[in-house]
Amino acid sequence: MTIFWLVVGVALLGVEAVTVAFFGLFIALGCFAGAVASTLGADAWVQVLAAVAVALLGILVARPPVMRAVRNRGPITLPGVQGLVGQQAVTVDVVGDEHHPGHALLAGERWLAVTDSGDPLAPDMAVTVAAVRGTTLVVRPLARGARA
Repeated sequence: MTIFWLVVGVALLGVEAVTVAFFGLFIALGCFAGAVASTLGADAWVQVLAAVAVALLGILVARPPVMRAVRNRGPITLPGVQGLVGQQAVTVDVVGDEHHPGHALLAGERWLAVTDSGDPLAPDMAVTVAAVRGTTLVVRPLARGARA
């Protein structure tokens, strides 16, 4: 009977990994309690009672604070190119408007770049990333006295 409880518990953990509703987790913990009772030689009704008690206790007592903690994490921000806005880079060649793009070196990588004003920027000029359009950086010159 121990194998039954373990198999069902692991299957419920798999379900929980997909749903993240925290029901499967606590029912799985109940199944593991049933497995412990089975290992200790308890009768089947005691195993079921242990499983149900642990599952209900988890769902009724532990699940609400866990759900609050998960909901109150704040907004999820995924890393991406928008994180490049505000970063400093250096032009590699002449960078012009969208019809005359150039390149900028940012974090050791060469990016296609255009200016936000349309005025051409000379090579080796320190710039700030103002926006990202697809895979193209929109850059502007750094303020005087700023360093790249």
